[in-house]
Amino acid sequence: MKTFTLEQAKQDLDKVLEHAKAGGTVIIIGEDDQAYELVATIYTEPGPRKPGSAKGEMILTDEFYEPLPEFKPYTK
Repeated sequence: MKTFTLEQAKQDLDKVLEHAKAGGTVIIIGEDDQAYELVATIYTEPGPRKPGSAKGEMILTDEFYEPLPEFKPYTK
């Protein structure tokens, strides 16, 4: 684990990213003493959307189709 101030991280961004890429954890200390942890992960592009993939995930009861109480005065 390596610790950098915000200014050091800005100046040595290549070194910071290289350390994270090698599997190390980087802690960046901000101006207000807030700590930020930088950990490298592998980004993968999301695959194409698949229509109907959430089928069966939601169940709508008959109550869903009832008018909202706020709109009762406007309905017949």
